[in-house]
Amino acid sequence: MDIIFTRIEALERSVYSNAQDTVHSENIVGQVALVERQLNKTLSENRTLALGLEKYEKLRDIIDGDGDIELSRSLLGVNAKTELILLNDGALNTLSDMRIIADLQSKVNQPEYAAAAEQLSKSQQLERRHRDQAAVFRQAVADISLVIDKYHAETEVLSEMFVEWDRILTTIERKVSELETTA
Repeated sequence: MDIIFTRIEALERSVYSNAQDTVHSENIVGQVALVERQLNKTLSENRTLALGLEKYEKLRDIIDGDGDIELSRSLLGVNAKTELILLNDGALNTLSDMRIIADLQSKVNQPEYAAAAEQLSKSQQLERRHRDQAAVFRQAVADISLVIDKYHAETEVLSEMFVEWDRILTTIERKVSELETTA
């Protein structure tokens, strides 16, 4: 019975901490009803407390354990209870992720990455030079192709001229030979 009175008094103190008037009824049922009304009013005004109480109700068996307050205190320490509540909220997962991120931070911020960032401007300059050289190369290839095309055209004309001269010379030699045989 002392456990119930202790818990009721603790609940009254937490509920009445915001209230100015603390009316105590002599019978326990009246006190519980009064505390319950005040608690419901406080929970309706403060959504965070309501969510906390919902979480507490879900984890009550784990946090409080069975038996008196001393036994429940020995079952789980404050840190363990806090970790259970945080785990339910997902905050422990976030904390774990933050620890992993902190461990990886040294690998992410390597000096080589900073040096690579500094080399970016040099890389961009080289890229620009490469593009310029590629443009000059393409122009040189186009110019050489034009010269080769002109060379082929001239060679073809000269070739046709030589073929025509050969035909003319062959014709002249044939006529000279005919004249020599007739003479």
